This record gives sequence, structure tokens and C-alpha cells, in this order.
Amino acid sequence: MRDAVNVFAGLRAKGEELLTQISAELMSNPRFMKAMETAFKGKAKFDEAVAQAMKTANIPTRTEFKRALKRVEALERQLEELQAELKAAAAKPTRRTATKAAKRAPRRKPGGATTSDPSAE
Repeated sequence: MRDAVNVFAGLRAKGEELLTQISAELMSNPRFMKAMETAFKGKAKFDEAVAQAMKTANIPTRTEFKRALKRVEALERQLEELQAELKAAAAKPTRRTATKAAKRAPRRKPGGATTSDPSAE
């Protein structure tokens, strides 16, 4: 097993060495460098054309889509917070509600009799 690991490590080292050598030769070749420069310029023009086509077709870019998604997520959080506040506010009896309940409760006369008419006192 150790021999297999050593063989693999040796092959890997040779591969890296060969790749480094080829890369260095290509980078020193002016025609290769010119071809790479032309390819990158072509890619940039292609990207611009695609972006323009998407804009013309009213298709959002990835950046615009991500921005809209973040905004929707922020609005969802705000909505959840507002719903929680409304739920909490609905659970608390308000002063007005407590006052109405007190007015509806039957009142006791000094003799022990009850009446629901506040003017009967």
C-alpha cells in the first residue's frame, strides 16, 4: 500500500512539474498571449451583448435579482414583526375595553341588591 502511495505522489509531482513547464512556455509565447488577450476581449463583448439583450427583454440581471430578493426578505421580516406586535396588542386589554367591561358589570346597591343601570344609584 505504501508503494502505491509513493507511486501516486511521484506521478503527481511529475504532473505538476510538466504543467508548470508548459504554462511557462505558453506564457512566454507572444502569439499565445495575443490569442488569450483577444479571447478575453471577445468574452467581455459577449457578456456586454448578453446584458444588453437581457435588459431589452426586461430580464433582471443576477445583481438586480439578488437586490430584489434581499428587499423582499426585509419586507417579510418587517411584516412578521408587525404581525407579532398586533398579536401582542390584541392580547393586552386596553384601558377603554376595561372601562366598558366595568360599566356593563351589575352594580350593588347599599342594601345588597344589584342593578345594571348606572343611573339607578
